[in-house]
Amino acid sequence: MKRKYVDVICLNDQAGNIKPLYLIWDNERKIPILKVKEICPRASLKVGGSGLRYTCLFDSNRIRHLYYDRGKWYVELNDNVL
Repeated sequence: MKRKYVDVICLNDQAGNIKPLYLIWDNERKIPILKVKEICPRASLKVGGSGLRYTCLFDSNRIRHLYYDRGKWYVELNDNVL
């Protein structure tokens, strides 16, 4: 399994909360995040690293973990497809 860094369009509210809205895949596809189901501090056991783990619902009821670690966003991949 690999770590893939991605660009994310977020909403930063007045209270300092970060809500990811879109994930930018390979600098070309803008994928909407339909819902953030959970936010918690976690380590990525599959690819290493730690930070905030966002459990996100994408299209087709697909759930993926999106990590925010030291100012960077990444997802865990076992192939090169979201």
